[in-house]
This record gives sequence, structure tokens and C-alpha cells, in this order.
Amino acid sequence: MLIVIDAGNTRTKWAVLTSDGNLGEMQITPNKTLAQSVLKDNLVGAEKVVIANVAGDAMAQQLLNIMPEHVAVTFLEASNEVCNVVNGYQDISALGVDRWAAAIAVWNQLQQPAIIVGVGTAITIDSLAVDSPFELTALERAASKKGVYLGGTIMPGLYAMHHGLDSHTANLPPVSMGEVVEFPVNTYDAMRTGCMNAVVGSILLQMEQLEKRCAFLPKIVITGGDAVKVAHALKMYVKHVVVAEDLVLQGLALLEKEE
Repeated sequence: MLIVIDAGNTRTKWAVLTSDGNLGEMQITPNKTLAQSVLKDNLVGAEKVVIANVAGDAMAQQLLNIMPEHVAVTFLEASNEVCNVVNGYQDISALGVDRWAAAIAVWNQLQQPAIIVGVGTAITIDSLAVDSPFELTALERAASKKGVYLGGTIMPGLYAMHHGLDSHTANLPPVSMGEVVEFPVNTYDAMRTGCMNAVVGSILLQMEQLEKRCAFLPKIVITGGDAVKVAHALKMYVKHVVVAEDLVLQGLALLEKEE
């Protein structure tokens, strides 16, 4: 049995990769309870574990501490090119493997330009284009079957924004009391809407820039803990939005098949 693990800053997602290459149901474990988790119990039956870890050395050690001795463990890193995706990042060693795995998953599903949004402790907004001359027709570009990862932006997650307002402003109510509305007429809603609009506006700007580059309207694929909230807000402006909670795990499964 093979298990793929997406270790984030606060939560760990994982799933079993079956012998026929299909991904099982995604499970989520808070990082602070890994030692007592269902993941630890399932590792007993695993032969190999493939991990995308963006939570640092302490998290890597925490995962290793719950691994049975017989399990082969691989910590994946970003690469120059794999699974028909070319990496355009300047310093590949500095690219979070979760962003790389998500890009691989999206390209192999869509094979067209896309914006990939990871909504967690931090928010990443990445662009995926077609690695072929722009003068080709859409059909010819699709036939090339190669995508290029163009990198993207990183900004604070919604919780970090909310916490920043709560911690560093006086005489303001908790952000959690507000709602996201079109025209906030109270301070509660103004704060919460402002945070969400910062995210939505960043996504729409990145989408506009990618559309200009590719002459093609990109799809938006969102993953992460606040994906549903952000997708709901985005759909007020664009319709081509997809939520994929297990996107990084899908990418890890593809990387494992490639090897």
C-alpha cells in the first residue's frame, strides 16, 4: 500500500493510492494530533509513503516519528520538468512542492491555461500556461501537451488578515462577527468583506494578466481550507471556478506514477 501526504502548516491531508493508480478518499488530520491520528494507524500497512511538506524540518521530523521502520519514505521536491509541465520558477529549490504538485495535477486534468489558488495559512495564486508559440491554434497548442508553470503571488491567508486586524487595531470589533457583502454598511461586514475582496481582487488581477499572455480565458482552480468560501465570493464575478480539495494529493499521485 502506498500513501501520499500533503503536510501543510496547520493540517495534514493524506490518501491511499491504490494499486491501479486511483486516489482514495482524502483524510485530514490536524498537525498537533498526528501522533494519535488515523494516519498513524494506516501507516502500519503501508509499504511506501510520498510526502509534500511545506511546514519545515520540525514537521518532517514529526512525520518520520510516526513512520514504521519498514516504510520507505520519500520527501518530494520541485523539479525542472515532470509530467509534461515545465517549471519556470527562477530558484526551483525555493518553490513549495505543494504549489508544484498542484500545477502538475491541474495541467494533467485541463491541459489549458489556469489560475491555481491555494487558500491556507498563506494564499498562493499561481499561473499555468501552454508551453508553445502563441501563434498556434488552440487545437495545436493542446496537441503539444506541455504546460509551463509561471509562478505567482503569495499573500497572507484569511485567518492571518483577520488576526492582523484584531491584534493591531483599536476600537474595532472582531472580524469573525462580520459577513461578506457587496456594500458593507457596518464595521463588522466592512472588515470581513475587505479581507475577502483583497483575495478575490488578487485572483482576478492574476487571471487578467494570464488571459492577456495566453489570449485564452483561464479556468480558476482553488484548493485549501478556505477554498469553498473564496470560490463562493469569486463566483460573483466569474463562473469558471472549480474547487479541488485534494489537488496536491492528485499531483503527488501523478508524480509517483511518473517514477
